[in-house]
Amino acid sequence: MQVQETQQNSRPLLAHRRLAPTEDFSKSDVHVYQRPNDDDIYQEEKGLPTSSGRQRRWNEAVKLGTWPRILYVVVGLVLIIIWIGVMIAFAREEVKAQQRNLEGDTRTRPNRTANQLVMKGTLKNFDPVERSLVVSWGLTYVDGDNKSLRPLGDTEDSSFAVNIYRDVKVVFERRPLTPEANQTIQQLGIAPPDLRIDNATVLPNGVLGLHTWDGLDTSIDFTQAVEDNPWKQPLFGYPFDVWAGSIVFAATDREYAEAANLTNTYAFGLDGAVLADSTLNWRIRVENSNNTCDYSGEFAGCELHVDFTGKRPLLVKFAAILAVLVNWTSTIGIFLLTCEAVIMRRVHILSETDILGVCLTALFALPSVRAILPGAPDFGAILDLIGVIPNIIIISVCTTMMALAKLTTRKPPKEE
Repeated sequence: MQVQETQQNSRPLLAHRRLAPTEDFSKSDVHVYQRPNDDDIYQEEKGLPTSSGRQRRWNEAVKLGTWPRILYVVVGLVLIIIWIGVMIAFAREEVKAQQRNLEGDTRTRPNRTANQLVMKGTLKNFDPVERSLVVSWGLTYVDGDNKSLRPLGDTEDSSFAVNIYRDVKVVFERRPLTPEANQTIQQLGIAPPDLRIDNATVLPNGVLGLHTWDGLDTSIDFTQAVEDNPWKQPLFGYPFDVWAGSIVFAATDREYAEAANLTNTYAFGLDGAVLADSTLNWRIRVENSNNTCDYSGEFAGCELHVDFTGKRPLLVKFAAILAVLVNWTSTIGIFLLTCEAVIMRRVHILSETDILGVCLTALFALPSVRAILPGAPDFGAILDLIGVIPNIIIISVCTTMMALAKLTTRKPPKEE
């Protein structure tokens, strides 16, 4: 009986002990009734500054996880939409550039009249290593609206053979006509020739005008457009390099020359040149197209002088500048992590973060990013001196420092 009474009397005491912790237990750092996620209560009890109301609301939202997820999904979608918009803007700019090329030189465009002959070139290839531009030319004439260009030979009335020469000079015709040739041109009702190609024995580079599909391929050498400017030097100044090239055309009437029984005679002037289509990662345009037959005063020949310029489109410049910014952002981040870990002795960066793997990855990633840039030349451009070589050097030094820090770090002895 006494034992049962003792057990009954001890139960309330044990229950009281479970509900009321001892004085030593209450002074310890362990709080049985503290909610583990309530950081503000813990900071307040420790005398630490508590978070603001905005920060508290954000912490509660992070615990729930709904609005933060919606937020970063919306931010990601906005970035994707912005990127697509930028690409669409570049595509529209490329279309406008092709339209400007097709309209031709801004000086001669307003002066077009019906039946003028215009050389129309289609861009085929530009080789920056060989520094040559390949263009396929056709002969067109201005339609009755003084604007549209139609291919020569599309109708019977517009079909006639034109000999095309390149890089020649037109001079006065001094050769006499034979009696038979003089009689022939009189029967045709045409005047004697007054102009010819300076080299009477040179063969034409092509014959245009008989059919709409007649064509002439030319290779045009390109050189540096702006002197004493490294930023615009070909290839070295990528993506701001500027190129320049030129070609001279001369034309003769094949039928009239055969009637006069003289080679390369009956030269006449072409009224302009335009370009169609485009080349990948390049912006080639006709800067000037001058018909020297139109010059008044002293005789200047009767050729078509066409000047070209070649530049990188905005998309290439945007990609190159973006790559440099990304390279330097990555380099600065790795440099700061290395300094914090090695100089400031934040050992947890060495032990918890695999920063050595990040350094090695960046060391091989930077040249890969440079290699995929649109139209990138061989290694050695000014872009490499600014945004690749110094980054590789800095990351290599950081990789070496991190490797040495990991090798010299010793684990602290275990406490017994």
